[in-house]
Amino acid sequence: MSGLEEKLGPGHQQIILGLLIFASGALWGIMLANGEDTDLKDLFVSAVIMLSGAMITLLGVSFGTDNEEDRTNDLQDAISDLTGMLNDLQAKISGGNDDAEE
Repeated sequence: MSGLEEKLGPGHQQIILGLLIFASGALWGIMLANGEDTDLKDLFVSAVIMLSGAMITLLGVSFGTDNEEDRTNDLQDAISDLTGMLNDLQAKISGGNDDAEE
């Protein structure tokens, strides 16, 4: 087990990859901005690359750990709630479950 894995958890590779992608997008944007003729579409692409790297890093931090308190489970809770609501709605429409009526 490496030192990074001990500090960052099992998602350490995803965190490092996200930071590298973010840094490459930032460097590309800096190089384009220092040029004489700046094309906004190239700056936009570098910003999208930076945001992609940031999202990869955040996902590695959020879902790449084994500690329960480090995880963000809002998305999973929202999906579970939505699934429950859809199941109740399906039961009401089909008339199969009278307990679902509130």
